[in-house]
Amino acid sequence: MTTVNTNTGRAEVSESQTTATHNPTATATPLPRLAYTMRETAAILGVSYITVHRLLKRGKLRACDALRNKVIPLTEIERFLMESTAIE
Repeated sequence: MTTVNTNTGRAEVSESQTTATHNPTATATPLPRLAYTMRETAAILGVSYITVHRLLKRGKLRACDALRNKVIPLTEIERFLMESTAIE
């Protein structure tokens, strides 16, 4: 809603209107997560951060280290779960 400030004579736009017009993705569906941090992976697996670190060191879980912080792709988490729960 646009109002005119009587003290300054300037038109002012309400915050709700600026949010809707300047942020077109505010109502859009968020993009799906493709990778998770080590802490997020630990929460997903229900283990501690150090356990995720040990799984990475042993090669049981693989991370993308092209970024500053390691991220574990969702497909890698799913692969780990499928292989670790498979009945032999």
